[in-house]
Amino acid sequence: MLTANLIQARLQKGEVRPRYQKAADADQLALAGQLIEIYRRFQGRSRLEIDGELEALLGTGTSFQLHRALSKLLRDRCVFDTDSPVDPVELRRALFEAAAEAYGQPGVQRVKAAEVRGPEGAPSSVPGLDRAVLVRRLAVDFGLSPDQLEAGLYADLKGEQTLIRFEDCEAGWLLRRYNVALAQGVLLRATGMTLEIRGQTGRRYRELFRKIKFFQLLTQVSGSAKGGYSIQLDGPLSLFQASQKYGLQMASFLPTLLHFEGWKLKAQVRWGPQRIERTFRLHTGQLETVGRQLAGQWQPEEIRAFPGRFSELGSDWEISEDAELIDLAGQGVLVPDFVFRHPPSGRVAHMEVLGFWRKSAVDSRIQLLRRHGPPNFILALSKKLAGGREELEELPAEVYLFRSLPIAKQILKLLERIALPAA
Repeated sequence: MLTANLIQARLQKGEVRPRYQKAADADQLALAGQLIEIYRRFQGRSRLEIDGELEALLGTGTSFQLHRALSKLLRDRCVFDTDSPVDPVELRRALFEAAAEAYGQPGVQRVKAAEVRGPEGAPSSVPGLDRAVLVRRLAVDFGLSPDQLEAGLYADLKGEQTLIRFEDCEAGWLLRRYNVALAQGVLLRATGMTLEIRGQTGRRYRELFRKIKFFQLLTQVSGSAKGGYSIQLDGPLSLFQASQKYGLQMASFLPTLLHFEGWKLKAQVRWGPQRIERTFRLHTGQLETVGRQLAGQWQPEEIRAFPGRFSELGSDWEISEDAELIDLAGQGVLVPDFVFRHPPSGRVAHMEVLGFWRKSAVDSRIQLLRRHGPPNFILALSKKLAGGREELEELPAEVYLFRSLPIAKQILKLLERIALPAA
């Protein structure tokens, strides 16, 4: 993502409007291509070398914001690592110890260990201490050449780390990614967001709600699959301790949303030095997708691991993730993560694993499900995703509380108590 100083946006009638780039603009494509080519050519080179090559191109001031922003996005696609045949810490220790041994020899003055390096790797000017001799001697001990030892001494410093992998891209893609990053930068400052979506199949709605849950966003939902849904996504300032996390989660969710159609969103954001509340709007078609097509379901660990653990019990109960959405009289929707079926008796039960949660939201959810939902449901809550110092012992009976992963045997006992014959 982009840092705050790289976000280009203007205020118009109380709305924050990012300065999106035209992905087909010849000049911008040429700039993006120049930057990409530098990162391609400098694989195997150090950060300092890359920064030196970029220095003139990136410039300073607001007129070069786009240049620096594109470079930042490309830097995010790089992997840097220490390139040294021997651990640099071990090399430095050996050199300092060798210098320390030389202190006691005639004609050598006592020096600080840091002076052994010398300016720009040159031999130290300490009287009587020939650094080059020490380097040659240690190089033999480590099976290196003197140049290799010199290069490895400080190879773990950030500027000396080597670009070992660059995830290549095309210029047009980079400009599209920049536009998405601008919108994400605005959403990082969101206090709340309303998403309206309609015209999806049942399967696509289910995918959407599960993606929202994956990003651990609190929701309040109204509407139906037939008429569309209005989804309130709780924002970063609603929970003081999780403020940064929520802003990041909202921004991270945006690229996934771009794979859907028929949506529009409106967010309230704290903008500018005074953090004045402004509005940000976005709708289908404004931005292009920049990631892979949706495939399968992203799932947090507590969901992904549970089916296998439950099946290992060897009970007559069958577990499936192919659960349909259940509309709650236009006031919400139940998104079961699992449906349990008991073929011998025909009984069925549903289980939803909530993401980030607050007790007040859980209480409201329980009341809604009691009024309009099926009676045979379990709400599973992770203690580590609680949104504050919750009164955990006062949660309703329909709630199953777990620490890190749901315990399959405990869920089995709950099923025997709440499951009902299929309708």
